[in-house]
Amino acid sequence: MPTQQPIHNSRAHRWAYACGMSVKRGYRKLKTFESRVVGRAETAGMPAGKFLVRGSFLTAKLALVGGLLFIGFWLVASVVVMIAVIALLQFKAVFDTDLEEDNPGPDYLGANSYLGNFDDNGHYIGHFKSSDDVR
Repeated sequence: MPTQQPIHNSRAHRWAYACGMSVKRGYRKLKTFESRVVGRAETAGMPAGKFLVRGSFLTAKLALVGGLLFIGFWLVASVVVMIAVIALLQFKAVFDTDLEEDNPGPDYLGANSYLGNFDDNGHYIGHFKSSDDVR
């Protein structure tokens, strides 16, 4: 018989064991409750009571598992969509900065969008009221 390797007893392993045991205890309590309800249904003389009770418990268990899977699927899908949107926004930002660096236009400050004459630095070239009025 091969010798067993020593188990590393970390905090994560202890938590996993504790969670697994609590799930196991809960399932055993559910099964004893189910068998108790089946016993009460049979003693009450309910026709096909055993099958009705077991079927309803099975339906409830399947509904619970299906609900958890449904919630898990939508959580994963929303995270994937969020990551995709963030990636697309980052890609768009990088792509837009590349375009702006290639041809910034006559004025990157947006002064060319106003009516009037502007120089390359975005300063207004126009008529002054007097020669003393220098801005």
